[in-house]
Amino acid sequence: MKKNRFEHMWVLLCLTAAVLLGGCSRDGRPEREENSQPIVNFRAITLGNMPEGGMDEIYRQLDALTIPELNCTLRFEFIPWGNERRQLNIVTASGEYDFIPGGVFSDYRTLVYKNVFLDMNEYLDAVPALTEHYAIFDANALEKCKINGGLYGLPQLGRGEIQNIGEGFLYREDLRREWGLEEIRDLETLEAYLYRARQDERYQDSPMVTDNRVWSSLWMMLTKGKYLEVNSFLETPFLVVDSSDPYRVLNRMETPEFQEVLNYIRKWRRDGILDPDMLSRSDNEGELGKRLILADRKPCETNNPIWSVNSYWIPKLQEDHPQWEFGFYPYHFGNEKYYIGSLAGSSVISISAKTTEPELALKLLEKVHTDIRYYTLAAYGTEGNNYELVDGKINFDNISAGNRFAWTAVADDVLNYEALPVNEKWAEVYDAIMDGYDRIAERAEDNPIDGFTFSVPEKEQKAVEQVWLQYFQPLICGYGESSPEELEAANERLYAAGFEQYLAIVQEQLSAYAEEKTGQAPD
Repeated sequence: MKKNRFEHMWVLLCLTAAVLLGGCSRDGRPEREENSQPIVNFRAITLGNMPEGGMDEIYRQLDALTIPELNCTLRFEFIPWGNERRQLNIVTASGEYDFIPGGVFSDYRTLVYKNVFLDMNEYLDAVPALTEHYAIFDANALEKCKINGGLYGLPQLGRGEIQNIGEGFLYREDLRREWGLEEIRDLETLEAYLYRARQDERYQDSPMVTDNRVWSSLWMMLTKGKYLEVNSFLETPFLVVDSSDPYRVLNRMETPEFQEVLNYIRKWRRDGILDPDMLSRSDNEGELGKRLILADRKPCETNNPIWSVNSYWIPKLQEDHPQWEFGFYPYHFGNEKYYIGSLAGSSVISISAKTTEPELALKLLEKVHTDIRYYTLAAYGTEGNNYELVDGKINFDNISAGNRFAWTAVADDVLNYEALPVNEKWAEVYDAIMDGYDRIAERAEDNPIDGFTFSVPEKEQKAVEQVWLQYFQPLICGYGESSPEELEAANERLYAAGFEQYLAIVQEQLSAYAEEKTGQAPD
């Protein structure tokens, strides 16, 4: 059985002694002796739904570690997936939470430039075990994650990843066979599945695509690795570079492939494949997609990373519908080239700049990444309530899918348990995909702009973001004609808002990065 590269990749090295549980006060926190230092109460944001049960036990066991060893407690606030970017912006600005997750699902870099996160550089000397741990795969791992010299997020720990790795199309394999369709291996066969599903009487009244990020899926399939993202496509949808000329920034919306994306989007909306209310949807409608599939109102989902499917979708789908079979088509398997990067593109945990105990907060993260007692509670919850161990491997067969727990963005490939498969048929699909990733990694080239970050004055940033929302967001949701003239008009609006200056600012920084990296500035 292959191990999950993202959550269950490496065999657990060892288990430490059992956690000793102390007495508790009325508020559920262990009592402290009189005249001791006040306990620091940390608050963390994590994404997803609160487990149906077991949080009290998680807190009880956490307190038994954190209070005597660090003189602090840790409590979680849950933000459901679906509108996480806006909610994360709100809670970050509030300064009420000490730990904030970020990455491709957030406006992480934009928030960095607003000075809302702690620069951890100043405190790294206090956590030598943490820096040593991050050097396991790359001696300069944390250095590469810095933005303008500051370390504002502690990344998930693993090997470098291929850009957009894992993104793909989840679908009912049993229905594909029932409908006599070809194996899904490209955009043509994927589209055939969508249209055949729409004809089935079970799904005639349901859209097949409910996630407004579908344009990014089409972009990946149509470009086949030709372009590299300068940043997250959600946070900076305007910019890409051509992989053959990686130090020259381009307007994505002026590429021929973007027009092709809009052509598909418009056709799918016309033919009832797209949700007619797509423009009102959030940036991540994964939970909506899962609910519709569980209710047998649609048989597929276009925007899903394999780690999410394996950990959060398949357990619940197989729990409710054990007779169903699922397949997964990774969009980037058809790429002509692959580029691997460092942890700089990983999801991160940030510490609020307003935290009252910054050094202690970082010491808590050090414990999470270097002490298996802390990591197990943060990544899985408590045994018997949120997971089980079978022969030293993590298992969820007897755990309700609604009772899973994980602190977002603390995943650590060194400390993860190997996972037992949810079921054998899905295990075969998953193992084949993991084997494909291994083959890709063997021939992947280093991402030439790995670690590049840029900053744009807030005025210019807000101006282009407003144009995106007003003129481009409707196009990527299928509204209008999506014609070349319509796209040209939207681009004219973009340049009228100052996009030429925006591009020039980014290009100047990218040229400086290229000169530092290669010894010469781009032509």
